[in-house]
Amino acid sequence: MNRREFFALLGGAAAWPLAVRAQQGSRIPRVGVLWHAGNAEQEGSNFTALVKGFADLGYVEDRTIVLENRFPNERPDQFRSMPAELVASGVDVLVAVGANALRTPRKRPPPSRWFSPWCARSPGQQT
Repeated sequence: MNRREFFALLGGAAAWPLAVRAQQGSRIPRVGVLWHAGNAEQEGSNFTALVKGFADLGYVEDRTIVLENRFPNERPDQFRSMPAELVASGVDVLVAVGANALRTPRKRPPPSRWFSPWCARSPGQQT
């Protein structure tokens, strides 16, 4: 499976609960994305692939889906605070990109749904 197919699958898996929720009303689904780098440019092709994956599924950013991106710049304090910030903002799904995004926040409030394609174990399991 190539990177593009992988991110299309990721987008579909993350968006699936949003599609169900979207059918229940006209509210635009909000996806919180916790990256690892300092900005979208540093994330490079991963950032582009995620946005394209959602677009390939028919989601148009800021029209049919809102992506709440957070870039902790590899700072442990940001990895601890940003998941709670995203949950407090009311995201429907939280996508964690990379092991650090899942490993650092030991006690985090649960969003509606956590999703990480880069994790072999459940985000709730201790390391």
